[in-house]
Amino acid sequence: PTPARTRLPMAVTPEAGDAWEEDKALGNELFKKGEYLKAAAAYTKAIKANPTSHVLYSNRAQAFLKLNKVARALEDADKCIALDPGFVKGYHRKALALAALDRKAEACEYALTACRMDPENRALVHLGVSIEGKAFVHKVAALRKGKENPAAAGGDGDGAAKGGEPNPAASPAKGADAGGPARSRSLCDLNAEDFAAEMIRVVMGELIEGKPPKPTVYMQPPPPHAKTREKKKKGAAEEPLGVVGIGPAFDSPSAHAEATTFLRGHITDQFSAQAAAVVALKSTISFPRVWTDKGSLWPFADDCEGIFMQLEHPKGRAVWFTHLESVSPPKVGQTISLSPDEFALLPRLFR
Repeated sequence: PTPARTRLPMAVTPEAGDAWEEDKALGNELFKKGEYLKAAAAYTKAIKANPTSHVLYSNRAQAFLKLNKVARALEDADKCIALDPGFVKGYHRKALALAALDRKAEACEYALTACRMDPENRALVHLGVSIEGKAFVHKVAALRKGKENPAAAGGDGDGAAKGGEPNPAASPAKGADAGGPARSRSLCDLNAEDFAAEMIRVVMGELIEGKPPKPTVYMQPPPPHAKTREKKKKGAAEEPLGVVGIGPAFDSPSAHAEATTFLRGHITDQFSAQAAAVVALKSTISFPRVWTDKGSLWPFADDCEGIFMQLEHPKGRAVWFTHLESVSPPKVGQTISLSPDEFALLPRLFR
């Protein structure tokens, strides 16, 4: 059933107020630095001063997830939900913990519950796709259209978005391929994160169809000029998705440097891309081995398999890794966000 949007009252004495907020802020700073154990300790201290803050339990759950203390993360996620049943991140944390425990059916149920509350949350869609594949995309698209099947989704459907438009970055791909994924909104109109979500959807769809990704750069088409926009309104074709195979780029330092130089010129000067998404299967990367000697920042075994995706755009960058428990047949594990400073496969591509 859809959670009620209620929140338990806070019960913090005036004297304790500043102290727990300082501990929370300290925990946030430590988390950003990748010092997850110290961050969890700071959140624990804050919780002792303010045991009714759902946000603190949510934050500590995330720190525990980074430390692979999954059972404790699940406990904190449950506590967060109990304190505020309308807080989306509580369900997100619980879904992540359940997925890490290989309780994937439950993980999808909680991810979908969170999507009912926040249907435009790309991280939730990404999580659901990493667990369930295309089936999750169809469920999210259905609830956004207000047509969710309650029995299939594990709820009564009351929380489905009524009258809302589906997010094109998470809509099902009908006959999509890497050169032109089906969508209701042009690629050039998406923001950078929505473009990355669309490319993730395409890559995951191909993986499910038995096509492991090769090192590739997807380039978001440039924004159209006014005349082009007018033509598009009249049914003219939009600018195509740019696709560049970079197979040898991760073979050696010299090949890596050459690929970087080429991509910088091609992306900005020739294609005028708004953003670029770099995709590579971990086993295809001989250089740089960004996952080695990273300690707790890398929560998987060094010999694991998975998919790296690096998003590049003029105002920022991001890196994700999707763990693959099996490539053939595909069995998708946890997806995590990584620090670009530590895990970027290529240096900045937008100058």
